[in-house]
Amino acid sequence: MAKMVTFIDPPSGWKYGFPKAVPDPQPENMLEWLREQGYPQKEIDACGNHFYCRYWQEEEKDEQIRIA
Repeated sequence: MAKMVTFIDPPSGWKYGFPKAVPDPQPENMLEWLREQGYPQKEIDACGNHFYCRYWQEEEKDEQIRIA
């Protein structure tokens, strides 16, 4: 069975290098992980109480670099 990789794409994420593969296991605090990956707090704050991200899964390809 092929390993599945989860990707995340926050609002305006393309400006900050998203979408990105989410580490496995998934971080306990996803907002903190987003900030560590270069996503600015101002973008999170701009969404107020409604901060949504797109998630999807793809089969891992041999040439993909896994994030640990």
